[in-house]
Amino acid sequence: MDASELSHVGLFRAILNSDPKANLFHELLCPWMERERGWLTAFAQQTSPEPIAIEDSWRLYALSRINEILLMAFQRGTYDSWEGPTLTLLEYLAFMTGLGFRVVDEPAYSPFFHEIVDIVEAAPLRPRSDYIDLERIDWPALMLGPMMFSRAGVAVSCLAGTLNPEIATSSTLYWAHRRKFRRREDLADGWGSNSQWRTQFRRDYIVGDKLLFNADGKYDLNDRNQALREDGLTRSERIELLTYRCFVRCAKPDDDLAPYYDRVLLPRDCQ
Repeated sequence: MDASELSHVGLFRAILNSDPKANLFHELLCPWMERERGWLTAFAQQTSPEPIAIEDSWRLYALSRINEILLMAFQRGTYDSWEGPTLTLLEYLAFMTGLGFRVVDEPAYSPFFHEIVDIVEAAPLRPRSDYIDLERIDWPALMLGPMMFSRAGVAVSCLAGTLNPEIATSSTLYWAHRRKFRRREDLADGWGSNSQWRTQFRRDYIVGDKLLFNADGKYDLNDRNQALREDGLTRSERIELLTYRCFVRCAKPDDDLAPYYDRVLLPRDCQ
């Protein structure tokens, strides 16, 4: 089958099965890019975080799974046995921007824009700009209109006590299906080869001078009267897990949690 005729799942599987010596970008990604661009360009015009059609959410989720396996080309670690695709960062960016995604270069660390890959020593002689500073960017953030599609993978430095380095870099990362460098969990885990693709995409939005995390969550963590759930997490711990998508300070057990149904609206400068 011609690459331009592949479904999302078809492209996903073709990437996983591709010959490392083949030209993935030209043989698979470029032909497929043309068929998807129109829909994504139209979707980017939707500026509201109001609910979207479930079919659109499934489509975005499938794209996010394709994105995750492409990003493995820029990761190191032992949590996934697959080496990742043969792809350069320039080719990755050409594919994603060709689809209609916009690269975002946010200079200050934010859990909305950045996924913590590593915590490192601060660059010598450079004055700190905040409690958490960016030190390295392994891959960039991508947005579709005001919606976050893929956070940047970054190494950060921080003031003592701001983050727990071991927890922040090794706790379970939620809303993630493939990572080389840490444990992860996703709503699609445990489902069959077909049913897993009927998973909703997590939608985070820039809303004026605020950030909306998980627009489709039914439990509003801005409500201080939210009852304690069976998992024993406090409201602040639930906000930590929701915004970072992992624990960065909380030392409670981090597996088998369900942050997928929470949402919160926070100031743009939250760290």
